Amino acid sequence: METSLRYGAEEKQLLLHAKENFLLDKSFYLQIHGKLNTHTGAASGVAQVKKKFFPEVLTSLDVGAKFDSKPYEFTYDVQGKKTIPLTDNGLLSIDLKAGYNFNPGTKVGKSRGVVELSYKIFNFTEDQDLKIKAGYNVVKQKPYFQIRENNWTLNADMAGGWSVIYDL
Repeated sequence: METSLRYGAEEKQLLLHAKENFLLDKSFYLQIHGKLNTHTGAASGVAQVKKKFFPEVLTSLDVGAKFDSKPYEFTYDVQGKKTIPLTDNGLLSIDLKAGYNFNPGTKVGKSRGVVELSYKIFNFTEDQDLKIKAGYNVVKQKPYFQIRENNWTLNADMAGGWSVIYDL
């Protein structure tokens, strides 16, 4: 189980986040993740069933259904990711990510798409790896960046949004 502490400019409250993937067969899996607001005690969660397609062509292509306890809705989701290595060792790459989420109850869909330049530095310092990401959210038309070391992640965008994540 992956667990983390999260704090950001939007919530301004510490969240405890947990996520687990359960493999149902070689291409189907169930993903459950939830968060607990440590200030208010409010909890929310998401359960998704996904199927992976074309692992030899794309880095990932997932199609599935999702239930979100907050805002209490059921949606269908498709998302894909393609990683294009720019160096032989794969430490510098471009990631193309896109997705579409459709709510059958409201008949409203939301698209998403980002382009990211990712650079990994192994042994940046002794026992510390570093990953630097600069990206552009095509739908929101907003650039962002991420700096990640072994347990810490700092996310920021050009509109003043930010978050810090500590993996437990």
